[in-house]
Amino acid sequence: MKYDFLIKNGQVFDSEAGKFSVGDVYVRGGKIAAAPSVNEESEVNTVIDAKDKFVVPGLIDEHLHLDLYGSMIGVNGDLMCIPNGITTACDGGTCGASNFRQFYNSNIIRYEASTYSYLNVQTFGNKSLCIHEEDHDPKDFRPDLIENTFAKYPDVLRGLKVRMCLGTLGNEQGLAPLVKAKEISEDLKSKGYYCPLVVHYDNLPDNVKVADLFNVLGKGDIVAHVFQVKRETIFEANGKVKDAVLKARERGVLMDDCHGRVHWSFPSLSSAVKENFYPDIISSDAVRISEYVRPGFSLLFAMTVQSAAGMDLEKILKAVTINPAKALGIADKAGIIKEGYPADIAILDIRGTDMQLTDNYGNTVDGNKLFVPLLTMKSGRVAFRQIFF
Repeated sequence: MKYDFLIKNGQVFDSEAGKFSVGDVYVRGGKIAAAPSVNEESEVNTVIDAKDKFVVPGLIDEHLHLDLYGSMIGVNGDLMCIPNGITTACDGGTCGASNFRQFYNSNIIRYEASTYSYLNVQTFGNKSLCIHEEDHDPKDFRPDLIENTFAKYPDVLRGLKVRMCLGTLGNEQGLAPLVKAKEISEDLKSKGYYCPLVVHYDNLPDNVKVADLFNVLGKGDIVAHVFQVKRETIFEANGKVKDAVLKARERGVLMDDCHGRVHWSFPSLSSAVKENFYPDIISSDAVRISEYVRPGFSLLFAMTVQSAAGMDLEKILKAVTINPAKALGIADKAGIIKEGYPADIAILDIRGTDMQLTDNYGNTVDGNKLFVPLLTMKSGRVAFRQIFF
């Protein structure tokens, strides 16, 4: 039986080991196939020469907003994912129990990339373009509706989202929404659902401290916008990472760059690098007004920014492949190039650059790497390819 594709001579990334090796990748029937005992290109329908290019698992954008038709903030997943080497994406909790069904029917099942989602703990979801952000009074949370939604979409829903910021908490709620959301998350897990808690951390009110927030979280929970710069941050005045944050990481709490536009700065990223405190996950947090607009732009741009800030290439690639796959509970089907796994593959040209990069606050650094997408394969089908490759 012939192979559908041979990707030869590429720098193939082993996402588990975090290493490259020159090699070939065979594809048959939508999956990664074992190499033949004798390398005969005549047994391959299509040969792709990836010499001097980087063959990596299809990228995973673990946190962006994809409700294109039902909200004011969703991007078009078909434009933001496949052309950027992304074969798996997870919505960052745009919708709650009352509107998740329309999101699933009008967006999720239509997108080319495998699409998952977090569920917003607030029944009506994210209204971040409104003057008043979503109500986070825990008395208004509906555990019954949340559980019903998880029961209907158990394979798609990958966690529960709560927003901890001044816009949702005001000066009244304190930690109560986080504690209630954690309680719901733990209850769902006890019933067999995959449900870590995903926390939007930003611009905390005076009565919520970073240490208090991180102390609530446990293994598998995710902190989004971990390098955010508004009001209290994860850093002490001397630039050291706060003890409660380090202890949370030791417990297995995952740190998500969750890039966006306003949730990071080069000084913040530089402080993290100095402390050897790298994100477990890099995601784009793309919304409608930031897609392909700097300094948000795309997942590939977030990777470029992290490289300029001092993050090693191998760490960056793990943060957009195997790490988010594990965080989403889908490491058996994404984030790795391995025999028997879906043939979700990205071929990248990683080029040197001195392009200047500027954050949302006017800080500028010189870039060092550009991540240029050459080809995206989804389930063994070439879904995108540059004309010159």
